[in-house]
Amino acid sequence: SKRRPSTSSPSHESQHMTPPPVENISKFERYAWDQTAAAVTIYVPHEGAAALADEDVAHAFTERSVELRVRVGPNAQRELKIPTLCRPIDPATSKVTRKADRIQVKLAKAARDAEPWSALDDATDRKKAARAERVARGDLKNASTHELLADMYANATDEERASLVQAAHEGRKKREGAAARGSTTTTPAS
Repeated sequence: SKRRPSTSSPSHESQHMTPPPVENISKFERYAWDQTAAAVTIYVPHEGAAALADEDVAHAFTERSVELRVRVGPNAQRELKIPTLCRPIDPATSKVTRKADRIQVKLAKAARDAEPWSALDDATDRKKAARAERVARGDLKNASTHELLADMYANATDEERASLVQAAHEGRKKREGAAARGSTTTTPAS
């Protein structure tokens, strides 16, 4: 769809994009984010951001996407694109600000006090919903606990796998400790 400036945006899109043609485009690999009931803020480290010219920083918001582009040289730019946000935002009140060492992208949540975002994009929520559907009606409908855990491990990210392995290890240690205490404890005869 064609994007229009926020001053005349009946389609609830906001734009400040004047990207020049560039040959070298790289992604912002590092950024952090947090949220309040009203907004999600993305913190993009960029030394000297406050000194950038207005035409060197471009952004576009739609109800479900955000794009940030920063010119870093005559034919080079860095970008952050999230094509499918976790939840809808209000493009008209979302904004980009520049600080000395970072660029902040403040995404105004469309629904205030709504459920917290699980991530910036909707991948985690889609994955969770697909698994819930498989458990309710699909191939995992009558699965055993072992089968459910095996499927969870097989479809987990590296971080989730590490968490599952740690939980299994702690559970085993707890069971072994309980078994050891049980074998040394005697019950008085009545």
